[in-house]
Amino acid sequence: MDTQNPTAPLSDRPAQPLKGVRVIEFAHWMAGPLAGGLLADWGADVIKVEPPGGEPMRTIFAKMGARAGTPNAAFTLANRGKRSLVLDVKTGEGLAALGQLLANADVLLTNLRPDALQRLGLGAAEIRARYPRLVYCTVSAYGWGGPDQDRPGYDIAAFYGRTGVAHEITTAGTPPPALLQGIGDAFTAMTAATGILAALMERHQTGEGRFVEASLMRTGMWALGGELGQKALGGNPKPPKPREQSRTPMYNSYRTADDRWFFLVGVEARRHLPTVLRAIGREDLVDDERFKDGRGIGTHAAELIALFDQAFNSQPLAYWAEQLDKHEVWWAPIQVPEEVLEDEQAKAIGAWTEVEGHMSVDAPVRFDFQPRKEAPRAPQTGEHTEQVLTDFGFSADEVRRLTAAANGEQV
Repeated sequence: MDTQNPTAPLSDRPAQPLKGVRVIEFAHWMAGPLAGGLLADWGADVIKVEPPGGEPMRTIFAKMGARAGTPNAAFTLANRGKRSLVLDVKTGEGLAALGQLLANADVLLTNLRPDALQRLGLGAAEIRARYPRLVYCTVSAYGWGGPDQDRPGYDIAAFYGRTGVAHEITTAGTPPPALLQGIGDAFTAMTAATGILAALMERHQTGEGRFVEASLMRTGMWALGGELGQKALGGNPKPPKPREQSRTPMYNSYRTADDRWFFLVGVEARRHLPTVLRAIGREDLVDDERFKDGRGIGTHAAELIALFDQAFNSQPLAYWAEQLDKHEVWWAPIQVPEEVLEDEQAKAIGAWTEVEGHMSVDAPVRFDFQPRKEAPRAPQTGEHTEQVLTDFGFSADEVRRLTAAANGEQV
């Protein structure tokens, strides 16, 4: 242990806290597989059950017109380190095989809609009766129960739109943007993984599993919980005004002479305002009566924003980075993806790992300061079918029949 380096690895043991946990992932697209991807990153044996031909996320780029074989970073992120098993659960033998897998697993993770799961005999009550030790986690758009239980919905619908998130982050007077897909899925995946781990901890004490439910809708509402809760208390949360009209000039975006943007992040306006004024060479305004307290800053916000705009537009970002740091101003650049790839802080905290020679964002939790220099690739469709079936005790004849059925072959 290096006592001179506070972030030196604290252990030589590989960081695999979930080693020995068996997860059956019966999921597709993003939120469900991302939850399974986190568990796999942390050492769980995640078995990805796919339909014949593979899950649709594998070929999403080709369906959007891209060249076949285009690298799919999102699929890699969600599926690296898993084992892929192809089963045709629409057949009796395939569904029975899934049942045998569940009998020897710790977790079932799925994001099929409730109606589809119930048609397959995979409802919560049925699973609890057959596999009382199993932790059963479902990820859905709108949750179980209610009129929209089986309504289809991706994160732009159930996480952004339905919960009010899109409204609250859209500048007043402008149309809601076509928000980047996948962010709501990522939040919900983390929610699901957290619920699974809590249920596994409880099972260690009781010997019994739980039905764990995560939804895009409830995760979005929780993310917006402060604003929604304030409304429930009789308040009136509103979307942000145009930046020129913001009442929080110290918590606002500004553009530099080289057309770069950055955020000031002075939450305590009066406390942080003097350092900004000194950084832009306006010490004369430190004791200005207009800006003597938070109320005054809010009242005269438009004047202060105009003042900041004029100053920050006079020099490039590199100049202001030096000045703001020199005066201990709290700020952050608004980076483009290429800059994030080269961000020294991201590298220092282990944010990247390597998959088959390409950079991939690592899971957002680090253990014992251990960097993970490499991660396993995502599996090919059905790559581990025979191996998994054998590991779970299927006979050679059963393996042959199930593998043939998965490949569309006659037995």
